[in-house]
Amino acid sequence: MPFAGVAREYAALRSAVDAAIRAVLASGRVVRGPSIARFERAWARFLGVEHVVLVHSGTTALAAALAAAGVRPGDEVVLPALTFAATAEAVLALGAVPVVVDVAPDTLLLDIDAALRTVGPRTRAVVPVHLYGQPHPQLERLARELRLRRVALVEDACQAHGAVAPGARCGVRGTAAAFSFYPTKNLATYGEAGAVATGDARLAARVRAWRDHGDARRGVRPGVGLNLWPGEIEAVILCVKLPYLRAWNARRRATARRYDRALAGHAALRPVANVVGTRHVYHQYVVRARDRDRWRARLAAAGIETAVHYPRALPDRPGLAGRVRMRGGCPNARAAAREVFGVPIHPWLTEAERRRVAAALAGK
Repeated sequence: MPFAGVAREYAALRSAVDAAIRAVLASGRVVRGPSIARFERAWARFLGVEHVVLVHSGTTALAAALAAAGVRPGDEVVLPALTFAATAEAVLALGAVPVVVDVAPDTLLLDIDAALRTVGPRTRAVVPVHLYGQPHPQLERLARELRLRRVALVEDACQAHGAVAPGARCGVRGTAAAFSFYPTKNLATYGEAGAVATGDARLAARVRAWRDHGDARRGVRPGVGLNLWPGEIEAVILCVKLPYLRAWNARRRATARRYDRALAGHAALRPVANVVGTRHVYHQYVVRARDRDRWRARLAAAGIETAVHYPRALPDRPGLAGRVRMRGGCPNARAAAREVFGVPIHPWLTEAERRRVAAALAGK
């Protein structure tokens, strides 16, 4: 039973995906074509935000959002200690300093109080991560507090396609938000793509300029940029898939409820807490076990693939150790990194497979 459903998804959508790709190839517009603008408009409508800029990965989306929000070399950016390395890498790519704080012990989301205590005169941005598809329940409070401090709120929504933060979808409350469309995401292409979402027209213009070698348009001053364009094929695949996202997320939530019932009262396994109910989109269904390796081996013996997201807190990750600053220690993040693992929850699981995972989690 595969952890991710990439091949199964393609099998279900093969005719539509293949037809869309053939149309792009036949048009000759394989880069910077109309499908990019079409998806940007569609994703903006879905999120309820004014501007979306499609780029070539979630990592570059986050870096572009931070740069457009004013992050410069030497600035500090506050991050949670438990997240994918790319959250810190995007900061380092700008010559800025990632400053990590602990996560909440139940949800594993950014500890807001710790983050606000860490904000100082060199802090340019705070990046809450909507980990595993759960929107941060205190996002509105964080946005309000950071506005008072004139600090940017840039959401890492790379795992939160369609998740709903208090009052709005993820990607609307902050200065900007970054999304990834990596092949295993809830909304995905078959290569790499990402997007910046924002309600700020000037910030969006800066991202568009940076995407195109610093090209100055719509009043943005010329500068140095990069080539951050995605391919037209990636964009058209996203256009095909977007209409299915709500139904796919609903199926993930239904599967999560089944797993929750199987784990009710379990002595050795417990799921990462869901405190937002149906606003969670379950990019991953993650459980915690002190004897993680034994449980993973047991599930593997039952033919169930698992994965660990993430085995180390950012300060302990090779390549990042010594390059990120840690404030106040990160005991919750480090404990979680030793215990967490995910089980299959993609919408292409069969009914029999969902029953089998639930039974395995229950120890049957």
